[in-house]
Amino acid sequence: MGQDTTVAIVSIGFFAAITLSIYFVMKFRAIRTANSDGAPVKREPYDWQKPGIVVLGIGTGIIIVGILHELGYFQSQDAIPMGIITVCTGISMIIANKLDKKQETNN
Repeated sequence: MGQDTTVAIVSIGFFAAITLSIYFVMKFRAIRTANSDGAPVKREPYDWQKPGIVVLGIGTGIIIVGILHELGYFQSQDAIPMGIITVCTGISMIIANKLDKKQETNN
């Protein structure tokens, strides 16, 4: 990968991280505000589990792409690394959703 491609991928990664951070913080504040009817707010231990799993999936995808790139499996195919990161993120979102549904049925 060229320097331009690396800069583009890092820029997209930072944009996605900032966007997701803002989204989850705003969602958390909205839920917290809706639940504050005078009663003390009970914090659930799993509030940040779902975003954490998604971030781990993104990180796993980036690590896989980095290892495969260092081993020389990618020459000039820019779609394959992005596809790997997207698939890892999608799998992590499915896992996070399944865990969230399990916790809702337990409560």
